[in-house]
Amino acid sequence: MSIICFFLGIFLISQYFSGKKYREVTQPENNAVLALEVSKLTKSNADLRNEVQNLTLDLETYNNSTESRQKYYDQYEIDSERLDNINGATSKIGQGVVLQIKGSLTAPQLVDLINAIKNIGAEIISINDKRLVLNTALSQFSGMQYYEVKVLGNSNLLKSAMERKGGIVDQITTKDINFVILERESIEISAGEQIRFNYAKVIKE
Repeated sequence: MSIICFFLGIFLISQYFSGKKYREVTQPENNAVLALEVSKLTKSNADLRNEVQNLTLDLETYNNSTESRQKYYDQYEIDSERLDNINGATSKIGQGVVLQIKGSLTAPQLVDLINAIKNIGAEIISINDKRLVLNTALSQFSGMQYYEVKVLGNSNLLKSAMERKGGIVDQITTKDINFVILERESIEISAGEQIRFNYAKVIKE
């Protein structure tokens, strides 16, 4: 009888601890903790995905910013070169045309001629080896008997545009004014007289 009671006690104790273990796993508070941990893990993963997305956007912004800086720098180089051309800061060599004009031109005719050449797209021009810059007074060339106008640019385009019927050469040519336009593969136009400011001055910081 005592042996039976002993084994019965062991059985009851094992059942007690088994039930306790089962309740620890299945009780509501443990399920709530598990749900909370899952929620935290989900939120952590979501935060990580957001951070990766933000870093990706930052990288794209940085790359675009780098490209923008390069774009602006390239544009600056183009604008700077164009400004140098207009101001005649440096000598230039390239293909173009040479206009040999025999006969006296008035100031208005010179203005019309140079404006027509610029409208074709040329910016580097000289008259009798004097580089035309922003403040060059064309009136100083009026009344001369001979002009050699050098123009840098697409020689074929320049020649055909100036010689076309109704073009600037056709408008100015008379029995006393004769034009000859020569295409040249290499023309050098020296730097012009730099613009001088009589009243403006640079202030050093």
